[in-house]
Amino acid sequence: MVRSARNAAARGSRAVTPRALIVGILGAVLVNAWPTWSAYAVRSTWADFGQITLAVLLPYVVLGVAGNALVRRGWPRAALSGGEVLVAFMIAMVAATMQGEGLTGYFLGVVTAPNYFASPENAWSEHIVRHAPQWLLVGREGNALRHFYEGLPPGRSMTWHPFVVPVLWWSTFFVGLYLLCCFVAVLLRKQWMEYERLAYPLARVPMLLVGRSRGRGWLPDVARSRLFWIGAAVPFGIVCWNIVSWFAPGFPTLPLLERFAVFPQIQFARGFPALHAKVDFFVMSFAYLTSTEILFSIWFFHLLSVFQVGVMNRLGLSIGPADEWCSWDAATGWQSLGGFMVFVVWGLWRARRHLAAAARKALTGRGPLDDADEIVPYRTAFFGSVACTGFCIVWLVRAGMSWPVAATFIVVLLLSYIGIAKIAATSGLVYLRGPVTPQAMVWHLFGTANLTPGSMVGIGLTYTFFCDAKGWMMTPFVHLVRIAKGEGIGGRRGRRLFAGVGLGSLLGAATAILLVLALSLGVGAYHFGVATFQWSHILIWQTVATRVKESAATPFGTDWARLSFSGGGAAFTAGLIALRSRFPWWPLHPVGFAVSSCYPIRDSAFGVFLVWVLKVALLRLGGLRLYRRAIPLFVGMLVGYVLAVGLGFAVDCICFPGAGHHFHGF
Repeated sequence: MVRSARNAAARGSRAVTPRALIVGILGAVLVNAWPTWSAYAVRSTWADFGQITLAVLLPYVVLGVAGNALVRRGWPRAALSGGEVLVAFMIAMVAATMQGEGLTGYFLGVVTAPNYFASPENAWSEHIVRHAPQWLLVGREGNALRHFYEGLPPGRSMTWHPFVVPVLWWSTFFVGLYLLCCFVAVLLRKQWMEYERLAYPLARVPMLLVGRSRGRGWLPDVARSRLFWIGAAVPFGIVCWNIVSWFAPGFPTLPLLERFAVFPQIQFARGFPALHAKVDFFVMSFAYLTSTEILFSIWFFHLLSVFQVGVMNRLGLSIGPADEWCSWDAATGWQSLGGFMVFVVWGLWRARRHLAAAARKALTGRGPLDDADEIVPYRTAFFGSVACTGFCIVWLVRAGMSWPVAATFIVVLLLSYIGIAKIAATSGLVYLRGPVTPQAMVWHLFGTANLTPGSMVGIGLTYTFFCDAKGWMMTPFVHLVRIAKGEGIGGRRGRRLFAGVGLGSLLGAATAILLVLALSLGVGAYHFGVATFQWSHILIWQTVATRVKESAATPFGTDWARLSFSGGGAAFTAGLIALRSRFPWWPLHPVGFAVSSCYPIRDSAFGVFLVWVLKVALLRLGGLRLYRRAIPLFVGMLVGYVLAVGLGFAVDCICFPGAGHHFHGF
């Protein structure tokens, strides 16, 4: 044990080097620039989906793994070590959440829409702009909003100052929320990694791609297996086959990798939602590193939710519309929400002794816990969490919310962040959302009868950073502290890494925002062809305006129907937890129920099912030895898919600029 700790510390001292930090910060700029250019200028694939995004995985595979391996072969001294590559990856991984639907898209869409789309017909000026602090919205000065959405006319210059004040004020909130996520991830790292022993599939794959045995050539160990190259060839070959149809529209394609309703679907009966038979290699690559009981629970509970929705549809039972961003049915969505919250709260209860020890360490400097291997000390994490939580609540109050609404929203938001991050670390679900947004929870918990117009508009403003319930910073930070611990990065080296991550995120956010503004001057943001600038922000603000208008005439109170379904889901999940505690053989895991009704699971469940079948067969035929021998197959699958998407992006840049093909995503 002591030798292992010393080896990890030695690796850490060689990993956080100046060149690794510089490469990581440059990577942070790259992972925000190329996806923004791809989605808005080339109109090729989007790279912002997922808890670990393609935005960072493509540069990591091409430059960090393959490129560095070639450098190692020709000029070994110039090549980065595996630890240095992971340091650069961690900086870029966190920064990658700044672009697209991670932050930039929703942020710029939400703060520009009210004043641009306001009209006498929708009365947004009366119901939204009137109740919103003007320092949080881009104003109507000059023609800034018109030029942003419609493009800059020839011979005209852009007026940027209306964007400056909102961006600066929102930046203060984003920094507070960013730091809060980091500090909470540090406080929970030891509990999740060492006590609960979560699998962290999303972190294991990048670590496998740089793992090398000393003196055994220039390739990572995982790439020396023939199965790795077979796995890489399958998705790469399918995508290459489909790319031919871009030049020959009549050419037959393989629809298994396509998005939305193009791939095969299984319909059980009239009124029943269809099962999406999508073979998603991006999902399957990470799923193989997840336990069979969790894989089984994911597809089993999803199938159960499909039948529940079908039966309710046939009987004509409904509790109203679903949350637009998360679940495809209101009843099962709120049902899953109850299970989600019980899963999170139970996890925090299990961590109570560890959290108490961390608090004691922070307050007194004494106790059994050693924080020398954390990227920030427990004292900083503890007091930083308290300060950032208080700051976020006060900021939302200044943004128009009442104190009870702001406090409730931040608590629910933090529970959602923790739940999404823990489920990702447990299950390896790369496409993951919460079952219901915190905004919808607040709407239906308080009701418009108990919300002021300022609170309702304040809720609308929060869609800048939490719209589709993917979370923002918590999941990347949870996996960052896992990788850092595995590489022995803590103490002063951890502080340097933390500083590098912060600088990379700052430059990444600036890159994404400035590039979006620059590209909007050409064709206009409305013509980018993405939801965040065409309809999603309009839907958000129209919903808010309607509720502000109706609150004076026909207000509604607490939605007990939705809360009743949440209560049922909470009781069911509590039963699952009790059964797992009492009977070790119990096969159903609460994670499966918590995510059963989320939009991304519809596209992921079939791939999870296939991996479960294969993994069960391998374990029964050859045990752990055969299971481990097959790991390179799935790592290669991910590499092949990532390289194929990169090839598609290159083809679009060269042959179809401005008219590319969006073929990655759930």
